[in-house]
Amino acid sequence: MKKFLGFCFVLFFALNLCAQQYRIKYSTDDKDPLSLENAIRLAIENNYQLLLTEQDVIIAQQKVKEAKFLYLPRITLNASANAYNLDYPTVIPESLGLRFINQEDGHENKDLFYGAGVSAIQYLYTGGRTSSTVSLAKATLKEALSRYEAVKSKTIYQVKEAFFNSLFLQRKKELLEDTSAKIQKTLSKKNNKAWENILVKSEIAKIKSDTNLLEEEIRNANLILLKTLNKELNNTLVIQGDFELNPVEIDLKKLSVWAMEYRPELKSALYKLEMDNISVNLSLARRYPDIMLGASYERLGLNDFKDENMQLTLAFKLPLGYDYASQLKQKRAEQRQTILKQAEIEDQIRIEVAQAYNKLAFWQEEAQQRQNIWEDVSKDMAKLDLNNLSKEEIIKVYNYYYQAGVHYLDGIRQHKLAIAGLELAVGQDIR
Repeated sequence: MKKFLGFCFVLFFALNLCAQQYRIKYSTDDKDPLSLENAIRLAIENNYQLLLTEQDVIIAQQKVKEAKFLYLPRITLNASANAYNLDYPTVIPESLGLRFINQEDGHENKDLFYGAGVSAIQYLYTGGRTSSTVSLAKATLKEALSRYEAVKSKTIYQVKEAFFNSLFLQRKKELLEDTSAKIQKTLSKKNNKAWENILVKSEIAKIKSDTNLLEEEIRNANLILLKTLNKELNNTLVIQGDFELNPVEIDLKKLSVWAMEYRPELKSALYKLEMDNISVNLSLARRYPDIMLGASYERLGLNDFKDENMQLTLAFKLPLGYDYASQLKQKRAEQRQTILKQAEIEDQIRIEVAQAYNKLAFWQEEAQQRQNIWEDVSKDMAKLDLNNLSKEEIIKVYNYYYQAGVHYLDGIRQHKLAIAGLELAVGQDIR
């Protein structure tokens, strides 16, 4: 029990520390650009689903405390003053003190029967029901913590997805603006023929239109990011982050082992199975008796507390029921269901890891090829003598240059999203 309490304390402390680390004072209205780390912190602080699951953890922690109280004696304090007029002796209901009152000779209506006392009942043996109840509460707490981690992992992935999409569009716009400036600077140095004036004006109009469309896409992407962060949608959002190709080493066997160890959904299924095992034990424990030790002390009397009662009782109680067998079969069926669901979750996790691995392996190679092409195109553009080209050829060259750049930036985005997807499938940072 001490080890478990230590584990819970460390885990709860870690969750609080994590929350404190992420709950920094940052506003999307600040002048400083929003980094990916700060975006994740804001999302963890504000995500509704995560906050709801955090309350489930707190509820489960309190239920563990409540379950442990079952080990303690049940103490009752009571006091009463009873006015009565009886033709026959009576017993006050248990909720009012459970005292016997007899009509005495010479009783007057103003006379009161007083009583005050204390009683305690300690369960000496419950057939394992008390310990199983505590174990069930602890398993529920661990399952709630696993669900919290699962929601947190999904939240982090959603933030990364929205953040990298916004950053990609931002870099794409920068590339378009740079390409547009180069085109206009190059074309301004050459004399236009009549038909080339139409070509140049058409191309400049197209670039402006593409820029406007990109700005609209950026606004929509930022709205999605603000929604993920659960911030006001009218906030101004400026983001900044690394958008370079950073390959990672991946090993499918190692990643599959990590997933079986770190995926919170699988942990949750294991704790659910533990809860079902405990429920079966609780059903079996109903066949065993309760052994209780009770003691009470009270002072009572007519218009005073002159009488004194003390008692000590050792009691044996064996509940009899007709539903033992049916309830046991029900719990064992639920246990079997959980085992099957756990196997299904394990298979699903393996599939998700394999799919995410294949996706990352593809984009790791594809993005590297796109980077090589972009570097070659950039070198060729630096060597190219544009003075020997017609305006139509210049426009085509810069369009090819821009498309190669967009292709490269999209490769980086897909690679980063593939890394985030694999980390979600594994349940752990793969780097």
